[in-house]
Amino acid sequence: MKKLLLSIFALLVVIPSLNRASAQVAEDFRFGVHAGAYIGANALTGGVYGTYGLDDWLNMEVGVNYILKPYSFLDVYCDFQVLLEVSSFWHVYPIVGISLHDIDTPPRPTSEMNPLIAEAGLTMLDGWTPGINFGLGVYYDISYRWRVSGQVKMLRRLPQGVHKSSFIMLGGIDYNF
Repeated sequence: MKKLLLSIFALLVVIPSLNRASAQVAEDFRFGVHAGAYIGANALTGGVYGTYGLDDWLNMEVGVNYILKPYSFLDVYCDFQVLLEVSSFWHVYPIVGISLHDIDTPPRPTSEMNPLIAEAGLTMLDGWTPGINFGLGVYYDISYRWRVSGQVKMLRRLPQGVHKSSFIMLGGIDYNF
């Protein structure tokens, strides 16, 4: 068991240094996939995202999560991440962002919808709710091109009314272009 743990530690330290994994570089673009869970909404999710380095210390991540639950479909979000370097291949970052989703929104008859939405024929937009994301993430560079990440976010739904806040736990992998 000790040999296995020592081997894993060595791989985590040696491989990134051999590949010269660098810290965040401004104007880097990464594309990735992730999977996770919405705790509070009791739903699993999978999604795609793109991360753009606005500066050496600031990222913008835009993504779409497909929610695997009845009466739910999408969570579209835009998050900003402030990168705090732990080492040249390991970063921790706080997350702040906005979200638009239809979690736990059963279909309603047209007579109960917002009249502007119903008259415009945009019934598919009924039930969409804005939200604010707060959280913390971490990523680890496997090599210069590949990295793995994990995030825990709180989705604060607006208006609060019937909807509850959800915690989102995501794990992903992305590729640097």
